[in-house]
Amino acid sequence: MKSFSFKKCFLLTLLMVTLLSVTGCGVKMWPSPQNNEDIFSFASITGRRTGECLKVAVKINGAFKNVDNLSLQFQADGDGPGEGCPTCPFFPAIRKQFTPGSEGIQSDGSTFVFSQCGLDPNKSYRYRVVGRNIYEALGVVISDVYIVTP
Repeated sequence: MKSFSFKKCFLLTLLMVTLLSVTGCGVKMWPSPQNNEDIFSFASITGRRTGECLKVAVKINGAFKNVDNLSLQFQADGDGPGEGCPTCPFFPAIRKQFTPGSEGIQSDGSTFVFSQCGLDPNKSYRYRVVGRNIYEALGVVISDVYIVTP
């Protein structure tokens, strides 16, 4: 009778170890949002120079209501400090944040329009737009780099 009880304990222990080891198997990665309803992207970005101002219009695809802020990052092309050349890597010397609903940004549904003034009217500027989602885990959306000439 003792051998039967020993076999039973051994099998139960073996079954428990197997179950515990199997539950640890599988893909191991950090959880990520699966809900595409919360994600947005840039459909189009257009910039226009008028004198010393740059006016930018951003059209959003997806959850435009989840835009926390839009950051305009720009750099003058030239020889001065903080300036770059058209073929140099883009390093934004100036960053300006625009929060939907605040002063300085206008929105019409999924289109956001803002402007930055005080630019040198004789220089070309390279710029990009970075959008932040209200859900930080979804990260940022970064546009291509665009060039506007005087």
